[in-house]
Amino acid sequence: MRKIFFCFILVFIYTQSAFAQDKLEAILLVDRPLTPENYIFKVLDLALKNQEIPYNLKIETIPASQPRRVQIVNSSSQNYVIALGSRKEHEEILKPIYVPIQLGLGIGHRIMLTRPDVEDNLKKVKNLDDLSKFIFAQGLGWADVKILRNAGLTVHTPADPTNIPKMLIRDRVDLYPRGLFEIAAEYKRYSADYPDLVIDDYIVLSYPLASFFYVRKDNEKLYNAIKTGLETAYYNGQLQDMIMTDPVYNKTMQEINLGKRIKIEIPIQNISEKALSALKNFTFIPGKKIGEAVRKKRKDTPALQDDM
Repeated sequence: MRKIFFCFILVFIYTQSAFAQDKLEAILLVDRPLTPENYIFKVLDLALKNQEIPYNLKIETIPASQPRRVQIVNSSSQNYVIALGSRKEHEEILKPIYVPIQLGLGIGHRIMLTRPDVEDNLKKVKNLDDLSKFIFAQGLGWADVKILRNAGLTVHTPADPTNIPKMLIRDRVDLYPRGLFEIAAEYKRYSADYPDLVIDDYIVLSYPLASFFYVRKDNEKLYNAIKTGLETAYYNGQLQDMIMTDPVYNKTMQEINLGKRIKIEIPIQNISEKALSALKNFTFIPGKKIGEAVRKKRKDTPALQDDM
């Protein structure tokens, strides 16, 4: 009896040890403190829940510029995951999971932080040429910089983007475009120190840009787990449900009122065909009910090809 019990203990220890070794460790790399209630964390957790490997997900904050964080993910042996805008340079250095985190919403729609006097002038803006009279600000290395400059707009890029609100108030720049789902948090973050900041009510910049999760090029296990989980979460409806039920996103959609804004289309040159295909294949479905699945596209729809 003791031998049987001893054998059972050994099997149990071996099983637990093997389980621990096989557990997938994932680290969401961010540049500022983030809680598990944040949408980006919740989406990554949702993806990992929709695949079969046991996992552990945590957050690591490294206050560094975007290019530096890309370098960290690329060179580290850690299982880092980073959320970035669609950009060819990112896709060449890292391995993107081609399922838009926000299903084409969010960073593809830009609302602007500004000053009251500038907001008054924005009431007269009707097209891209009108916007060329304003000075924009974006963080160093952000995908929007080239997009806005290629559209003929003037963009300043301080190394530390937390200085931009001060630049706005001091009239050094005029407009600070932020993602649709970032604008409320950014205003809350800075308005206490800069009470003259306002959220523009008149304009929305629109361009085909998405945010994706990226991992190290050779990190196939983590890549496959996130890819499988995100695709499953999209088709079972959970990914869109998360957008529709997220308190911040839901409130933002109501307050920003996109339908009443002047929409300025910004062309994009620095976006890959795979990113564009992802935006078409994994899109927000108007009218989808909570809990309802998303129908898969027909077989003749071109499939996305993984990175080589």
